[in-house]
Amino acid sequence: MHNLFQLINALYEYRSIILTINKTFTGWGEFFFDDNVAVPIVDRIIHHSHIFMLGGESYRLKARLIDSY
Repeated sequence: MHNLFQLINALYEYRSIILTINKTFTGWGEFFFDDNVAVPIVDRIIHHSHIFMLGGESYRLKARLIDSY
């Protein structure tokens, strides 16, 4: 967790960062086991960012359901 924060903190003002995640930002505290760690990471990620929310059905899940019949 600390290393991820250090990496994002070092890059966020100088380089582009692309992340793909399947959790909302509110669920990151659960992933990092502590909101006090998740909040600064999310803060650095969304500062100067463009967020694209993609939706729809998962083609992997759909294929798996078809294969299970």
